[in-house]
Amino acid sequence: MKMFNSLWSSSDFDSESLTRFAQPVMRREAVQGIFTLGMLTMVLMSGLAVLYYALSRSSEYFYTFAVLAALSLHIALSAKAVSDIRVLYLLGMVLLALCGLAFVLLAHRYGVFTATLLSTVALLFMVVPLVPWGLREAMAAIGVVYAIFTASTLSVAGRFTHETLWTLQFLMLSAAVISLALVARAIAVRKGHIEARFNLSESNELLQRLSHRDPLTDARNRRFLEERYADIVARYGASGRGFCLAVVDLDDFKALNDSCGHACGDRVLQRLVRVFLAALGQNEYVVRMGGDEFVLLLEGDEVQPRLARALAEFGAPEAGAADATPMPGVSIGIARVPAGMSAPLEALYALGDKALYAAKAAGRSSLVTLDYGRQQSA
Repeated sequence: MKMFNSLWSSSDFDSESLTRFAQPVMRREAVQGIFTLGMLTMVLMSGLAVLYYALSRSSEYFYTFAVLAALSLHIALSAKAVSDIRVLYLLGMVLLALCGLAFVLLAHRYGVFTATLLSTVALLFMVVPLVPWGLREAMAAIGVVYAIFTASTLSVAGRFTHETLWTLQFLMLSAAVISLALVARAIAVRKGHIEARFNLSESNELLQRLSHRDPLTDARNRRFLEERYADIVARYGASGRGFCLAVVDLDDFKALNDSCGHACGDRVLQRLVRVFLAALGQNEYVVRMGGDEFVLLLEGDEVQPRLARALAEFGAPEAGAADATPMPGVSIGIARVPAGMSAPLEALYALGDKALYAAKAAGRSSLVTLDYGRQQSA
């Protein structure tokens, strides 16, 4: 039953995230399938028109197949402009139904199913697997064509011989079973392929996130800063505001590790990151460069008050803490870039590092800001 439910629909999957991932893929494949169905049917109908013209049969055969060829071409080209997958499937069903109806009308007109018409009926069923629909849509398409042929041939008693009717039924049912088997096989393979692509995409995204994270503090890492700096700065520039790069360093962190142990030092680093993340906005970042050195990317050129409040929060006793380990001081050097300017990462980091040394010289938990624009003009 689970397998049947999976084959029943081409666009429904076990999870919402997988369904969202599959929808654009299935739409592209549906467009390609309807386009292929239309073009192949156009070639088939054109060939039949030429065949009946060469055989000098009634002109009605020629004109019927010529019109069907033009309709097939129109549906193939229309599929490129359709975005709703249900409309795409409907186009395919309409094409098959109209072709079947035209064949029936020709047979009624002349009171006979020619060998060419019988073979074309079988081909009409066999082209169904060209479209990537599920069993539900494929059965609907096949059911419509089958109903048209069956109802129209049985509604007029005595017009067709019993041999013709049984032959027609055999051809339709055999072709329908083969087509549905091919559709079921195709949708199983297609869904398996899409699920594998989804899992691979999810794994790649997870690896990408992990490769940009510091495992101890969950801050971003140096690789993230180097790879994403240009994009982040471009977003800051698009907002029409300046930005700042702040270099952060804990005062006497080595002494804390030596006296309280590395586990205590790790907790201090984790608390520092939590405090900064709480103070930062959505498009601002905390980056661990290594050891107790961090870089902050901040939007706007007036960030010192925010950072001062974050330092005050960091120095205050942590609520619910099991011990009362005093937090070390934090020195911050801020490199400020005014609106309308850009700065390469290396130059801005060097300026922030220069401001950090000035902050350390000024005393515990100091903040010093240097303007990139003034440094450039100097």
